[in-house]
Amino acid sequence: MQKKIKTEKKNIINKTLSTDSEQKKIISNIDKTKKKIIKLIKEKKNIKLRYYADIDNFIKQNEKEIKLIQNDKFKNFLKSITPIIDKIDYLVKISINSNSIQNTIIEGIQLTFNLFEKNLKTWNISRINKTNIPFNPEIHILAKNNQITDSTNNKIVKKIKKNGYIFKKEVIQKAIVTI
Repeated sequence: MQKKIKTEKKNIINKTLSTDSEQKKIISNIDKTKKKIIKLIKEKKNIKLRYYADIDNFIKQNEKEIKLIQNDKFKNFLKSITPIIDKIDYLVKISINSNSIQNTIIEGIQLTFNLFEKNLKTWNISRINKTNIPFNPEIHILAKNNQITDSTNNKIVKKIKKNGYIFKKEVIQKAIVTI
């Protein structure tokens, strides 16, 4: 009988120990699962943040491209309209010197020219039409009858044959000058 009690005692102790070790395994598995879940949640959050960053970058890149396209379109428009402005400028110059053209026509041409000038300033377009300044090959072209010499950089612009134009610090058309 005592043997039986001892055996039962041992069985109970072994069962308790085995349940404790099983419980530890279960707790360990639960902890591992929690860590995996936390890791997955962090990965999901990172993926979501990368997704939003990609969308934001895509939007910014498209906005830049749209601005470049708009600038290019405007520069092309400006290039196409500069001959018209030059012709009106020429008409103003010859009409002032001519007595045969009626004053109303001269005034109309002058008003049209002034309107063009005002709009050019509104659109950040400036004319290259200054004289008595040093020749600058970045904004000036020598007229055909002038010879290019090594000392051209030291020469002064005497006369503007054809105006040049600058749009947002970019030369659209160089001025044709004599030195």
